[in-house]
Amino acid sequence: MPIVTPRLVLRPPTLGDLDSIQAAKEEAWNDLQRWMAWAFDNQRSREAMEHSIRRVMDYQSHAGIALAGFHKINGDFVVRTALDLTDEADVYETGFWVAPKYAGQGMATEAANAAIRYAFGHLGAKAISIGHFEGNGPSRRIVEKLGFQKLRVAYQGATRCLDGAKLDRHEYLLTSPRPLPELDVSWG
Repeated sequence: MPIVTPRLVLRPPTLGDLDSIQAAKEEAWNDLQRWMAWAFDNQRSREAMEHSIRRVMDYQSHAGIALAGFHKINGDFVVRTALDLTDEADVYETGFWVAPKYAGQGMATEAANAAIRYAFGHLGAKAISIGHFEGNGPSRRIVEKLGFQKLRVAYQGATRCLDGAKLDRHEYLLTSPRPLPELDVSWG
């Protein structure tokens, strides 16, 4: 750690990152509630983010990793992603959200690509899973750019935080880093 790409430095967040991540979360909150399964009202507060970061700081004792991505040049918080171990041995689930000021610039794709490469190259992953809700075109495009293969649609498989609507969840799997777009990435 850290994981370094052409534009990002990815590492577990610390309490020193709390204010910048919280500010981005507040700015993105409406979209997060539309598309993230965790974005219930009780997760909006600064205290919730602090609790999340404290849990991440203990991640060394867990079999996964949460990451925050920071702009390599200006140090801004850009993206959150994670590699969470699933019930299947050596299969990780990933996801991401990006600070609104960096949306549409390929930062989420770059961060997810790097995290996935780290999972296969350093954590010994056999597969990576990811999903998105019906209607979330930007996430769908990222998943497709990264070369994931669609497994299934879980019809009405998730509840949207914003309004309680039942949404279809599209589920994907990647079993090798080969389909990933080229990326100069390193970790120490």
